[in-house]
Formats: sequence, C-alpha cells, structure tokens
Amino acid sequence: MDDEFAKEHGLMTDKELADMDQRWKKTEEEALKNMLKHFDRIHDKLFNFNNILIAGYFALSKLEKEISLATILIPIANLVVLLYIEYKMMEKNRFESEITKKPPHEIELWGKKIVRTNQYSLLAIISTSIVLLLFLRYLLS
Repeated sequence: MDDEFAKEHGLMTDKELADMDQRWKKTEEEALKNMLKHFDRIHDKLFNFNNILIAGYFALSKLEKEISLATILIPIANLVVLLYIEYKMMEKNRFESEITKKPPHEIELWGKKIVRTNQYSLLAIISTSIVLLLFLRYLLS
C-alpha cells in the first residue's frame, strides 16, 4: 500500500506507522524507568518504616518488662531482608548498565532472574507487614 492510497482512504501511511511505533517504544522505555523508580520509592519507605519499628521494639522492650529485648531481632531480621533486596536491585542495575557487552546466553539467564524483582518487592512488603503486626500485638497486649 502506498502513501497516497492510505491518505485517500483515511489510513495511516508507512511513515506515520513507523513514527507511532517509535513513540510506543519510547513510552515503553519511560514506563520501565518509572516502574523502577516506584520500586525504589517503595523500598525506601519500607526501609525507613522498618527503622522506626526497630526504635519502637527497643522502646517497648524498655517500657514493658515482660517483653524481651530479644524482640528487637524481629525488625533487625527484616532489615537484613530489605538490605538483601537492595543488593539484588543494585546487582540488576549493574548488569543492565553493561548489557550490550554481555553474550546472549548471559542475557537469557539474567532474564529468568529478573522475574524475581516483583517477588522481592512483594516479600519486602509482606515481611514489613508481619513486623508491624507483631509490634502491634506486643503494643496492645
């Protein structure tokens, strides 16, 4: 189909289709960048909230004699989980910063690992929620 035929019949020309395809690819790239920013912001908020919970557990153990100081290990264990997730995200970014220099088999293997990114974020949310629920249980008992 030539451009004149397309214009006559209200269809998009080849150039318009190519431009639209380029815009979609750019939108895809921007969405990926934004998604990673959102993951980073979520992880930062969980990290900060966990630090508040560490202080809360410490305060509870000092105010309530029946609550052991060892309960502070609960949010500290969660902190270790959050640090591990941050490390994995850093590793992901390091790999992707040199992705054009990697052989295809490494990229394919990495693609299988990258699926876990969402799972790590979900793990961070769940583990921090559990720490919060335990804190509330200690606080209200």
